[in-house]
Amino acid sequence: MSTEEPRTESTPPRSEAAPQAVAAARRLGWPMVVRGILGVVFGIVTVFWPRDASNPLQLSLPTEVVDHLAIGYLILFALALVFQAVRSPLNVRTAIFGQAVIAIPAIVFLFLADHPAELRAALSIWALLHGALEFWAYRQLRSQPMASDFLIASGVHVLLGIILVFGDGMEALSILGFTGAATLIAGVIFIIGGYSRLSKGRQLAKLGALPEQIDTPTEAADPADESDHDVESDRAVDAGHAAESEHPDDPDNDAPVKKEP
Repeated sequence: MSTEEPRTESTPPRSEAAPQAVAAARRLGWPMVVRGILGVVFGIVTVFWPRDASNPLQLSLPTEVVDHLAIGYLILFALALVFQAVRSPLNVRTAIFGQAVIAIPAIVFLFLADHPAELRAALSIWALLHGALEFWAYRQLRSQPMASDFLIASGVHVLLGIILVFGDGMEALSILGFTGAATLIAGVIFIIGGYSRLSKGRQLAKLGALPEQIDTPTEAADPADESDHDVESDRAVDAGHAAESEHPDDPDNDAPVKKEP
């Protein structure tokens, strides 16, 4: 009977996020807070729009009023996205700028919308495209801490687009309410996520572990890859020296030459 204890390897503890990743996430803190505040303000105004059953005028809203509210929100939202894109890594800027670009045709369609069906079509297409680009941004930023904020925002906008697509018979006030609810949820997520990134960055800055310069265009190189590259370089140098030693007639070779008798 063997008395040896079974060999078990301890599971390494889950390491904290690298300072480089925290520093890159911190750059997105203020843009996320700005986006969140904008979404919360628009959501509060639209979700809590007066709806009094005793006053029939408050149970409906002209399409023109909803158009103007949505256009104002999308214009400010596009500016906030440009601010976010400027502070984002290069691998995610295309997705963020794309979110700002798709707001332009949505604004144009809202200017032309005269009926609730046209309003619903404009906002549903914008929500679906925005959600898809938000998911793309999440895939590019998932190496950063707290990247799930973008995934949640993507799901909220996609859900809004699906509700509007299948919401036949929805009036302008209902469309405004669902859109405001989606922006309110996403806004709260972005405010919390942005503040968390700023707080984590301040903690590392106090400890002196936050890098001053952040290389946002490319990811940090893997140390294992660098060591492999160094090993290959050393092997190449050794092979070169060995090749030189095989040629005794080389004037640069200091090795003594044995002459056969």
